[in-house]
Amino acid sequence: MNEHITVVGNIANAPEPRSLPGGEPIARFRLAATSQKRQQDGTWVDAHTSWYTVSAYRRLAEHVLASLTKGQRVIVTGRFRVRHWEAGDKQGTEAEIDADAVGPDLLFGTATFHRDERNRVATRPQEESAGHAEWAPSVEEQSGQVVGAAQAEESATVAPAPDLVGAGTWDTRPLGDSTPF
Repeated sequence: MNEHITVVGNIANAPEPRSLPGGEPIARFRLAATSQKRQQDGTWVDAHTSWYTVSAYRRLAEHVLASLTKGQRVIVTGRFRVRHWEAGDKQGTEAEIDADAVGPDLLFGTATFHRDERNRVATRPQEESAGHAEWAPSVEEQSGQVVGAAQAEESATVAPAPDLVGAGTWDTRPLGDSTPF
């Protein structure tokens, strides 16, 4: 069984650093996800607790180890699998999540985000000074005008943004039995 799952729960132990045979980092921790039931008198009580072993790899592992501690409420999304194990005369079943993303549950507190500089794409100096995002074309690029020698070289390879106004309209006719999907 290998499905995608999202679980909200509390970290039951401090994330443990480990590594793959090639030296890449792994962070593992146990996650307790407790559901609640509402009783007839309107109060909420804890019901069943599901336990998961969460594994994060590479940069996510580094960030988990640097950011998370025992007791924090987190949201984990990743690939779920059930693993059967045997150790001597003991055997059991374990629910595991190979994490794609891990983050704090902001319903229970606040967090401060610090971007990993290794994930940041270098920006061009004129874009930083202009104050707009690196992916957004400048006004000059949009209009096809050339302002300076540096941009002349750039604008030769950058096509002006297409005008999408009036590119299409919604069909308001009833679908009937001819649904395209």
